Amino acid sequence: MKLLEIIAVRASGDFEEQARQYLIQFRHTFKGPALPEVNLYIDSTISGDFAVILSWQKQKRAGNKTDVGRCLAEALKRFGLVDHTCWITMEDK
Repeated sequence: MKLLEIIAVRASGDFEEQARQYLIQFRHTFKGPALPEVNLYIDSTISGDFAVILSWQKQKRAGNKTDVGRCLAEALKRFGLVDHTCWITMEDK
């Protein structure tokens, strides 16, 4: 089962470039065997909107946010408004 954490931040004004650099550094630091997918996105129409998607492989049904995701969401609050959601794959039955 795959768990996706989507963390979006709306950085304002002077914080936009700082948020961009922080997310790039985060991806370089945390991407590896434990967290194989870290994808960064920017909004195509709104300047300063960023999203990071953390992809985890889970053995059991668990929709809880991870410690890494919580820490990232908390750290991004210094740049602007943050939204943190957790999604799991839907299984066919």
